[in-house]
Formats: sequence, structure tokens, C-alpha cells
Amino acid sequence: MSSVARRSRAIGVALLLLASAAAQVASADEAARVKVIKDALPAVVKIHGTPTYAGAEQGAVWGSGFFYAADRIVTNYHVVDGLKGLTVTLNDGRSYPAEVFAVDRGIDIAVVKVHGATAPATLKFSPSAEAQPGQTAIVLGSPFGKRNLVSMGIISGSGPFDYASQLGEGEVGVEIPEVLYTDARVEPGNSGGPLLNAQGRVIGVIDAVLGGASGIGGLGIAVPAPLVVESIHDLEEFGVPQRGWLGAVLVNLGELDPLTLRLAGLKSAQGAMVDKVLPASPAEAAGLKGAKRDRYGKLVELGDVIVAVNGKAVKNRFDVIREIARHRPGEDVKLTIWRNGKKVEVVVRLTARR
Repeated sequence: MSSVARRSRAIGVALLLLASAAAQVASADEAARVKVIKDALPAVVKIHGTPTYAGAEQGAVWGSGFFYAADRIVTNYHVVDGLKGLTVTLNDGRSYPAEVFAVDRGIDIAVVKVHGATAPATLKFSPSAEAQPGQTAIVLGSPFGKRNLVSMGIISGSGPFDYASQLGEGEVGVEIPEVLYTDARVEPGNSGGPLLNAQGRVIGVIDAVLGGASGIGGLGIAVPAPLVVESIHDLEEFGVPQRGWLGAVLVNLGELDPLTLRLAGLKSAQGAMVDKVLPASPAEAAGLKGAKRDRYGKLVELGDVIVAVNGKAVKNRFDVIREIARHRPGEDVKLTIWRNGKKVEVVVRLTARR
């Protein structure tokens, strides 16, 4: 055998060994992933009920959720809002009646109590404070009402998300400082289901889709696990969320007449005007002033304009709400406001949202 032939044979053998080693690694990774999913699926449920709100389509609507305790599951507030005859269907097809235990509209989370069933499995939340871009992301749930389905991708990143303008959900979700984005496929019905890491720990709760279906030009959106854990703790202990609340109706400066802003001495449309101060609220106690309007609702005089919270500039009312929500009841925050042609600082002691 020539030296060339011997070298060619050696190279071929080496390539075969490398291919075999790679296949074994792939098989090991795949086996580990399959085990994680197999262990997690019994904790995941389908939630369904009959809508009671106006304009709803006939028949049941559904979403997903998962057991974090023996008889309680976590899901999205928007999944259970306005539903009657709430039912939870387990991984094996058995169904049980359920009721809403407590809700946290600000971050679109609800805790649901299941009657007559004990969790076949529970999911644990990741102890890590942050999910990292590029990290494995596994989505479990009931897309289109089909139970026990799985998709996988990566964490694409994190950042703020304007629920009101993107989804038209009003005040739902407005207290989430940042959401997780994933390219793992998310469809209608996945809402409320878990977003897992490669170890099977919950790193987020699936909440919405930005753009189209994620995985086809869209991105899945999830509420980060640390925020969910804090919310569950507060709901179980107090029955209501324990994030800071200002108690004022705010309006984006960008929605007001630019001439009105200029006449008030404001050079920018970034900030939020206090339109109304709610009675017995932190805003009232701090002396914030609301706007004056005529009998037809037309603005006559600007209210206080919030331009910064604890020294951090705000662009709109959602920035104000999110910054306030980072604090707990009883904490003080310093608002920089524009009043009577000059900046004034006001300290507000927050309470829990009523």
C-alpha cells in the first residue's frame, strides 16, 4: 500500500471516529432534552372556559398553565379573564373544575386553584435572575387547544414591551419592566404556559406573540420568572400585588396639543401629565395636581407633568408606571415634575395598588 493510500485510509478512519463521536454527543444531548420535556409535561395543563364578555365567539376558549404547587397553577390573567365554568385538563386528559384564586393584571399573571386534583408534577422556577440571549428555550402548552405540544428555540433577548399600543390590552401587562423574547414557536393557546431552560426550570411564562407566529418572522414574549415568583408570593400572602402604586391617571404628553405644551414652557413631548388624582391615593397625599378640563372634557389647564422618577427621565406614562412598579409599598420615590413653568421635586410614599 502506498504512503498516499495509507494517509487517505487514516484520514477516513479519523473522520469516521469524529462522526461517531459527534453522533454520540448529539444523541446524549437529545436524550437529555427528551427527558427534560417528558418530566415537565405532566405539570402542564390546558385551561378552558366559556367567555362572558361582549362580542366573544361561541364556544370555549383556552390557554395553558402549569402546576407550581399541589393544587395551584399559574397562567396569564388574560387567559382566565371573563371566563365562566373554568376547567383544567391535565396531561393525561382528565379534567377538573377550577377557580381563580388571585390575579395580577399589572404583569398579566393569575393563580388558579384546581378542585379535586393533585398535581401529577410541579415545575420549579430557575434561581437565575436573568435568562441569557442564546440560551435554550423550550415552550410547552396547548397551541390551538391541542395539549402536550412542544416547540424549541433560543432566548432572543429581553427588553421593554408596550402592551397597550402593541396588543391593545389597556392596563394589562403595563407594570412589566422587561419581557423575554424567544424565537421558539408560540401560537394562540400557548399563553400561560411555561418557558423552560435546558434543565427544565421555568425562566418565564408565555404571554403573547409579537409580529406573526414566533418562529415564522415573529417573536414569542414571556414574563420573566423572577417577576412571576414575586407576584405568586404576594398573591398567596396578601391576595393582591405588592408593587408600588401612584394613584393617578396619566396622559402621554405626545397626545396633547404641541402649542399647549409650548405655552406651558415645555420644550419636549417626553413625559406624562397627571390628568386626575385619585382620592386617598399616594398622589393626593403628595400634593400632585391634576389637569383642569371644561364640561366637554377639553383641556383647560395642564396638570403636573412627570418628567423623571428618581432622577431617571421618562418618555411616557408607561415609563412612569413601570418605574413606580419597581418599588414596594411603603417606599418613597422622588418625582421630578413640571409645574407653573419650572421643575419641582416631589417625594411620594407608595402604597399597593387598590
